[in-house]
Amino acid sequence: MPAQDPHIHLLQAARSLAECEFLLRRFSQAAPDLIAQARHHCDQAEQGPHEDAETAATLAILRAVASTFALRHVVLEDVCCDFDDDDGTLLNGLGMHDSKGVSRPLAEEAVLTAEAALAADPHDALMPLYLGHALTWTGDQNAAIAAYQEALHRAPDDHCARSALSYLHAPPAKGPQSETSHPRHAFALLRSAYWINNNEWEDALVLFTSVADVRKHLAAALGPGPNAGSRSHCLTGEVLDDEGAELTLHIHRPGHPTAKYDLNARLHENTETTSIDWTGVPVDELLEPPLPPGRPLRLHSRVCFPHD
Repeated sequence: MPAQDPHIHLLQAARSLAECEFLLRRFSQAAPDLIAQARHHCDQAEQGPHEDAETAATLAILRAVASTFALRHVVLEDVCCDFDDDDGTLLNGLGMHDSKGVSRPLAEEAVLTAEAALAADPHDALMPLYLGHALTWTGDQNAAIAAYQEALHRAPDDHCARSALSYLHAPPAKGPQSETSHPRHAFALLRSAYWINNNEWEDALVLFTSVADVRKHLAAALGPGPNAGSRSHCLTGEVLDDEGAELTLHIHRPGHPTAKYDLNARLHENTETTSIDWTGVPVDELLEPPLPPGRPLRLHSRVCFPHD
């Protein structure tokens, strides 16, 4: 029997990690079974043919993300210390707060996998940030500073890297620059921000390989039928009508400014459904070179995962 396409497993690993990121961001906890599922799919992908460098790099990055999430889970749940993507974690938390050393093997693994991912893709903006987190927790201050400075060099608007450097009493890299597209891959990023209820606010960022896929996704989420609102954490025309709600399409093309489209301003509602006016939006444009299947990216100070 021929081996399954590794891209399928990479997408499934990314899906599990996306759910894990949501739990960590919203509830400061992770589901270990989701991390285990991601690692399983990475193992399966590694067994298939993946001779191209982009697939190998995606595999390495997903393994590093899984390792970082596993470390965050233990630090938050077992050691009861802060560890998030807003401020990072505590310097030498391993030595000062983890008397039993339960996080040590996970911290060492997070460092090794992040370094391996950096070697596989020396341009990725997420990996130096996650390397900095792991090194901060283990107490390697100088190496953590170097990692965070590199993360800020690659993503000058990342407030987490900037905050982490301030905490470590280190100078930041260059200040924020004008927003430009991702330097290596073309893709569409859908940002949706809205109130889930009276007290909870969701800000979701999801990657797509084409604008046509964004259009299809929103038609299913906003239109009538059993799939309406199911994939986007209750995204509906009603919640997008609330004050402050946002639905924005960002199109990245290497070497070009990021193109932005306010989709919330294009909403049309009737008694049965909500639709979007796509006039002037390049729905059928081919985005090249494409984002590798399953590849997460660091954008807008967040780790963003591809739509499944």
